[in-house]
Amino acid sequence: MMAVEIATNPSFKPGKPKPRGFSVGDSLSALWDCTVDGRQFMVAAPKSSRPEPYTVILNWQAGLKK
Repeated sequence: MMAVEIATNPSFKPGKPKPRGFSVGDSLSALWDCTVDGRQFMVAAPKSSRPEPYTVILNWQAGLKK
């Protein structure tokens, strides 16, 4: 997990990334959120180390037209 300070005025300018001191793991499916001030995080981690299967539905909009 990294943090980046961002300036928006007069234009968008990101700062240098800084490590936050913890990791949410290598899983791309990690669910996390933080408070508005960015000081507290909540991470939902799976109980098992084996990832759950998921289904990707392509062209799902065509199924709505039937």
